[in-house]
Amino acid sequence: MKIRTRLNVLAVCIMVGMCWSGRELLKSYEQHRDIQTQIDEILDLRGTIVFLDLNSFDPKLSTVLKEKRRQLGTSKRAELVSNIIQAYNEQDPKIMRQRIYQFLKTDEKSYQRALQSLASADKQVKTFASITLGFPLMGLLLLMFLVRSHLFKSLERLNRRMMDFLVDRYSFQFTEPENNEIGAIQRTFNSLAQRVINNMDELKSLDQAKSDFLSIASHELRTPMTSIKGSLSLLTNGVMGKLEPQAEKLLRIAEMETDRLIRLINDLLDLAKIEAGKFPLAGAWVSWDETVLKTNQSLLGLSSTAKVNLYAAPTPHLEVFIDRDRMQQILTNLISNAVKFSPDGGTVYIEVGRTGNGELLVQVRDEGVGIAHEDQELIFQKFRQSSSPENPIVKGTGLGLTIARALVEEHGGTIGVASEKGKGATFYFTLPKWRDAYGSSPEAIREAA
Repeated sequence: MKIRTRLNVLAVCIMVGMCWSGRELLKSYEQHRDIQTQIDEILDLRGTIVFLDLNSFDPKLSTVLKEKRRQLGTSKRAELVSNIIQAYNEQDPKIMRQRIYQFLKTDEKSYQRALQSLASADKQVKTFASITLGFPLMGLLLLMFLVRSHLFKSLERLNRRMMDFLVDRYSFQFTEPENNEIGAIQRTFNSLAQRVINNMDELKSLDQAKSDFLSIASHELRTPMTSIKGSLSLLTNGVMGKLEPQAEKLLRIAEMETDRLIRLINDLLDLAKIEAGKFPLAGAWVSWDETVLKTNQSLLGLSSTAKVNLYAAPTPHLEVFIDRDRMQQILTNLISNAVKFSPDGGTVYIEVGRTGNGELLVQVRDEGVGIAHEDQELIFQKFRQSSSPENPIVKGTGLGLTIARALVEEHGGTIGVASEKGKGATFYFTLPKWRDAYGSSPEAIREAA
């Protein structure tokens, strides 16, 4: 049964019960009121008779008694009142006292019966009043039970399954939904979940096929591209004789583009290894200054062509636990990007600091055009890069920052960028394992804090 139907049935039952108990309460109240009126009349008649003055006759009082007798109809009490009126009119004290005593004796029985009826009516009024008030309370309790057992619990189960989807857990078993509104939502969710699971399986297959294709294609392309690179280098170096200036220019362009294709192939191979989880790091304690120096030396040709200076703040006593080759790959990506976006005569700064929790903070800062806020997260995605029309000396593959992020995370750190448009950019990443000659380390800093 649907929840709406159950609520409607509950509401109808409560309304019918309240109408019945309300009607009975009204009848009991009217009965109580009539009995109370009867008792008041009894007491009023008794008071009038008891206080009759036997020494003087009052015609008005006689008239009042006659009126009260008429209201009693043909009952025994009416007959007794008539006798009292007769004795009162005859002014016979002895007979009148006898008749008053006889009336009070009979009237006391009527009075006690009226009191018993009043008590019974009062009990009925209280009973039906409690029932009338109890129906809404009982309905509220039933409503709370219905909502809790058929609404909240179903919503809680559905919420748990949605949370499973939110954290990429798709292993739960689908159950038969109830035949109510929550069941309709669950059926819709089950259909959506099944479609998502099917799409996820299909996407995983496609992604695996894509990765396999890139891996195979990269392997197959690297050998011929290396041969082409070698042949172009031989030609530009004059092995086959001196070339015309125009031909030499074209060959150098081809050689430069070949270098870019080789970089792309190497990046694709690295990315495929990272995604497959087959990219182990050879960690060791190495000098940070030596790592930065070797990276800068490998980029001197690029920085000279771009007329950009490289400055690394010296840290002679700093050692880091890293894979040196992969760290140079990270720094190369970040520094070459900084050079790419720096103006003529600008400087790229490589600086080292500490985070609040004691990790090493490496920053690569340039004086370039900066990166728009909406692009700062996108540039770490595959094949995403910012253009640099002012200094297009380096054509990127769009994979450098993606690989840099993966390598930093493999080292246990995080990477990000801080920039404002027109005010340069600062790429930064953290390294959790470092030490220096003064005994400083992340553990020592945390213990001191």
